[in-house]
Amino acid sequence: MKAGFRQSMAWLHTWGGLWFTWILFAIFLTGTLGVFDDAISHWMRDKGRAEAEAPLSAEARAEAVRTAQAFLAGEAPRADFWSIGLPAEDDPALRVSWREHDDGPVQRRRLDPASGEVMPASLTRETEGGHHFVHMHFEFHAGTAGIWVVGIATLAMLVALVSGIVVHKKIFTDFFTFRPGKGQRSWLDGHNALGVLTLPFLFMITYTGLTIFWATYMPAGIVARYDGSREAFFSALTEGPAPRPEQHVAADMVPMAPLLAVAEQALAREAAFVSVSHPGDRSAAMRVFGRFDPDADSDRLVGRSSGRVQFDAVTGELLDVQRPNTTRGGQVLAVQRTMNALHFVRFGGEPMKWLYFISGMAGSAMLATGAILFMVKRRRRSGDEFGSATPRVLQIIEALNVAGIVGLGLSCVAYLWINRLLPLGIEERAAWEIRLFFAVWLLTLVHASLRPPMRAWREQLAAAALLCLGLPLVNVLSTGDHLFAALSRGDGESAGVELTSLAFGIVFALAWVRLGARLRAGAAGRQAPGHAVEGL
Repeated sequence: MKAGFRQSMAWLHTWGGLWFTWILFAIFLTGTLGVFDDAISHWMRDKGRAEAEAPLSAEARAEAVRTAQAFLAGEAPRADFWSIGLPAEDDPALRVSWREHDDGPVQRRRLDPASGEVMPASLTRETEGGHHFVHMHFEFHAGTAGIWVVGIATLAMLVALVSGIVVHKKIFTDFFTFRPGKGQRSWLDGHNALGVLTLPFLFMITYTGLTIFWATYMPAGIVARYDGSREAFFSALTEGPAPRPEQHVAADMVPMAPLLAVAEQALAREAAFVSVSHPGDRSAAMRVFGRFDPDADSDRLVGRSSGRVQFDAVTGELLDVQRPNTTRGGQVLAVQRTMNALHFVRFGGEPMKWLYFISGMAGSAMLATGAILFMVKRRRRSGDEFGSATPRVLQIIEALNVAGIVGLGLSCVAYLWINRLLPLGIEERAAWEIRLFFAVWLLTLVHASLRPPMRAWREQLAAAALLCLGLPLVNVLSTGDHLFAALSRGDGESAGVELTSLAFGIVFALAWVRLGARLRAGAAGRQAPGHAVEGL
């Protein structure tokens, strides 16, 4: 019975893991890159050489809100929402956005805070930056549907972790065992060692990833008690003001600039962001958010608010104040915030981020070695699992392995190249960066489907190595900035992006060289060409 149970877990681990491996690898790799999303955004916006702007005075912030309100009232007087990002040291533009209705697209503009004029696109490097990897990580840019796909894959990851522990009964030995140059045995040793090494991290990051979206994955209570309104549920949970549904009654809004001053006085800190729900309607509400202080949360797991003040945007009545560095919602939201901080590494500073980055890369490698091991075993002896269709299915799996592993890495660095090569003045530039990222990823799948497996592996490894190693060069040619200039001015974020790219380029190049050597050795010996891939 014990042997049968372990064999069943081996089947579940192998096949359950396989069908979700490519999704999980994408989740892990993009999530790991997303640890440094701010640094990547800093590099992609070419902010390295720009001198920091002096902080805005209270009068200048009020004038910026006055400018933004005038612009939005002219562009979208009865929108679903307005949002206003106030100028900051790292971005002196006044950022406004709005949506006409629930299902409409979000419109964004960057304004000159002094004149209120729309800044020409040619003057800005519009980009989603590193936040693209964060969105890939939790929803693949597919909204709620993407969140559900990620949730199902994450649940499969938990099953794979538990079944993997059952299968590998010598788990302590696996930690210290690696036999290089042994083909299938080496891949299994690497998979086991990486899995055991990162096991606590993998359990933590997988479980917290599920709990972050508990209101999406387990909505029954909200549907039953609050008619599915999350806003009503969280308002009750946090003892905040009740939701203000749109009344469809036109009403003029009060000037927002004086309310900003009231909010900043209540928060005892400057504002960073302003939002208005249902502007131009009797239900309009204005919210002012304080500027985030990273030092306030660096030493704790229960995240604290940057502060928020809510007004009735028609009468100007003060409705609610949540002061900075306070929490609401009792133990329920305290636990959720702790899970959020654990998952998004919002504590511990840079050393903890690097620990997460290394652990995330090790977890990605564990998934990659598992997918490769599946094919290495079946190149030696296929189990004929799919009858006459088995060769075709294995060919598809092989192509998915190439595109899902090295092809995704190639697409990620191509995204940085796209940022430098796309003209500055085109419409929807940030959206085009993301579209071209997916286009490159799709091309890697087409390439892997058309080329022999080992040639596809080598060619995509070579392309990834060239793109990674060439990133500093394309940066010099497109912006005039370079790695040594970043180091000399103390710009660790820009330098870190390029140094990390160079490191990955070396890894890809070494993999390309090693695979080529194994293929040549296989061709010179008596073993069939298919067996040479074990050194992949």
